[in-house]
Amino acid sequence: MSRHAVLAEQLPKRLEQLDDYFAAQEARLGDVRPGAEKLIVWGDESSPDGHKRRAPWAVVYLHGFTATRQELDPVPQLVAQGLGAHLFYTRLSGHGRPGEAMERMKLSQWKADALEALAVGRMLGERVLVIGMSTGATLAAWAAQKKAGRGVAAWIMVSPNFSPKDPFAALLNWPIGRWLARKVHGPLMGAPAQDELRARVWTSPHPTTALFPMMALVAQVRASRLESVSAPLQILYSPRDTVIDVKAVRAAYARFGSHPKQLVEVNYSESPGQHVLAGAIEAPQASAPLAAEMLAFVQGLDAPGS
Repeated sequence: MSRHAVLAEQLPKRLEQLDDYFAAQEARLGDVRPGAEKLIVWGDESSPDGHKRRAPWAVVYLHGFTATRQELDPVPQLVAQGLGAHLFYTRLSGHGRPGEAMERMKLSQWKADALEALAVGRMLGERVLVIGMSTGATLAAWAAQKKAGRGVAAWIMVSPNFSPKDPFAALLNWPIGRWLARKVHGPLMGAPAQDELRARVWTSPHPTTALFPMMALVAQVRASRLESVSAPLQILYSPRDTVIDVKAVRAAYARFGSHPKQLVEVNYSESPGQHVLAGAIEAPQASAPLAAEMLAFVQGLDAPGS
């Protein structure tokens, strides 16, 4: 049995059981920060007897490295509302917990998290839209090439991490990379969070070792067959992004075999780093227009000739 089939088997059979399932799953860890938990935001779909039912669409959100589901809010919710969709926020392993949890996380766990999220999406909606932010978008690009990803109706990637802006980051995948990273940065890297809200949403500083699964994922996806992805794709990015290599975004976009596909240059975000392009924390004024860009793309898929 394939990995995604195993994950689907582990999920409850009824939609009404999903909330309790994820609440228990997160509670067992004992240290997930409030607001970071895996969460379903239910749309208006319900049967006359009050039971939940599948919606026309399900939106699945994959957050970025060191982040949690709140990084881009309310954008995913605005998109879900526009589609009449249920929304599933996953929590990638090691995230939304004390910093030492990030030290222990593995790339295989993130991949399992993504496959679980796709399985939940299939339960929630007739069609599935996946929104990935930064390294969550990298993970989406990996998942899009797997059997579990072939049924996804559309993919949206915001500031996708196909290469960090720091040219030395690629050294982390060298045999000496781990030693070098610890030698240069020590056990922790990144500045402390600017305020209490950001400290709840992002893990900063984070263990230096957390970089290793992130860079391994980037290397795997860059070497993968992006040309094999055929589902519709929209990529939104800023040419002034201070976190990722914009040239790598454009190069990856050109390789995707998606039809239709759309590369959107976002020039209206007030985000200081031009990476998290919207959301109540980093760029609240950009949230509505970014969500509108996404909705226009997805709703346009049903237009004649699309």
